[in-house]
Amino acid sequence: KGGLSGVLGKPNGRTATATIVDGAIVVTDTTGGYSKLDLDFAYTIGGSETWTMPGYFKMTTVGGEEVQNFSIATYDSAGGKHILNGAFTRTDTANKWDIILSSVTGNVSEITMANRRIFGVNFEPTGAYKNVDSSADPEFTITFAHDTSSPQTITLGLGTEGKYDGLTQFAEGESTAQAVDQDGYTYGVLSSVSIDGTGKVIGSFSNGEKSDVATIQLATFQNTSGLESVGGGYYTQSANSGEPQFTQGLTGGAGRVLGGSLEKSNADVATEFVNMIQAQNGFQANARTIKVANDILRELTQLIR
Repeated sequence: KGGLSGVLGKPNGRTATATIVDGAIVVTDTTGGYSKLDLDFAYTIGGSETWTMPGYFKMTTVGGEEVQNFSIATYDSAGGKHILNGAFTRTDTANKWDIILSSVTGNVSEITMANRRIFGVNFEPTGAYKNVDSSADPEFTITFAHDTSSPQTITLGLGTEGKYDGLTQFAEGESTAQAVDQDGYTYGVLSSVSIDGTGKVIGSFSNGEKSDVATIQLATFQNTSGLESVGGGYYTQSANSGEPQFTQGLTGGAGRVLGGSLEKSNADVATEFVNMIQAQNGFQANARTIKVANDILRELTQLIR
């Protein structure tokens, strides 16, 4: 109950009016043109009694003489998806705009006024992006209710100064402003792994992201012939082999790691096959010799009888 009279400040000497329409507060700058009007709430019931006001509110409509809206999906520290809505507002200085963060979907705890407006995005007379008035990176800071101790910073990549690879300003054609890419991603679980030639274990996650999760450690020895066999194709270091030098694949003389492959035997198949045939023939010859000797002994036994 009650009105909003007496609660509005006068930034830069300007005045504004406020009304409540369908439960929304509508604040109108009474002077036309570029306005830096923002909202900040404080409420006192009386005496020392106070009412804690929300740390964040949505701007349903951003005012200004020229406004271009944009939106993009962003992700918080827990991988939750949020839609960030903002607007470019042209100032009363040629080739200069402000960027205002109007709303963010989800469980937002706080967005202070100092963290939702970027002043002075400048363009060259040719339309190329020039710079931002502040020496700091253009960014918004949002605090989400599930992680109030770690405010999330969203840095805007507006383009390369003096070039046309990002935001531009041209007079002809329909004026648009849109966010084309972002580097956040939602929560994902490990779905598969692969190994490259250096031994890096690359994890593929259900959200489409890939990340190096581990590296296979290899060891080289100064004298590999001095390694001591322990059976089963395994070897261990000895006094003759020297100490192991730990490294990874394709580094420090180590070989390449082949993921999803079995190690091939170092035996020559053709040679070993010939040796097997020779051994078989030798076995058959020896067996025949034994048989002949056995037959002779049997015959001699019969003669004695």
